[in-house]
Amino acid sequence: MHGHAMNVALHVSLGVCGLLVGLVPLLSIKGAAVHRRFGLIFVGLASMVLLTALIADVAYRQPIALLAASLSAGYQYIASLRALALRTHGPNTIDALLAMAALAGCAALIASMNAGTASWSPMIGYSTAGYLASIALYDLSRPLWAKVWLQRIRPLDHGLKMAGCYFAMFSAGMGNLFKNLQPWSQVLPSSLGLLVMLVLAIMYWHRLRASRARLVDAATR
Repeated sequence: MHGHAMNVALHVSLGVCGLLVGLVPLLSIKGAAVHRRFGLIFVGLASMVLLTALIADVAYRQPIALLAASLSAGYQYIASLRALALRTHGPNTIDALLAMAALAGCAALIASMNAGTASWSPMIGYSTAGYLASIALYDLSRPLWAKVWLQRIRPLDHGLKMAGCYFAMFSAGMGNLFKNLQPWSQVLPSSLGLLVMLVLAIMYWHRLRASRARLVDAATR
């Protein structure tokens, strides 16, 4: 139990630091130096947060709904970094295997869903697994439109998934911190995350359309 307490303390400390640092790339101009610099720091912190969560999930009995939150954050983290790395070609076999593994994880979580606990109800587990499954299915569809994805969607894919990882961490943290207010202490941060992701998508498409309009205008002069 002493080791578990140390792991939890490390997990919480790194999580708080990650959420604070992650605000900078989330709110800064995408692609700018400050975005990249603080983004790298967040990636490092998030990797440690996910590692300590994995240790707790494997070594100690955790509610199924909390396992779903860990799976959601972990998959979006890895998939976001994959989208960032795919600069010259579309998603490949590795990405398909990751998506299928996520779907298998969702199926296993749903099949083993139990009554949960007072602070981690099945509703949270089912909704998280459903959300993650929809992302994984989207990822499996990308090879069908790889050229369009590579030309227009890749940066947005990276940004939205990393934002999803951020808010998955935020939601799980609030859910653990305010257990007596569940499910709202987790639902509200998740809802905020979806709203932020929607705003980021709208802003991205606005910049993309403006950039294309400038190119057309320059070509016709």
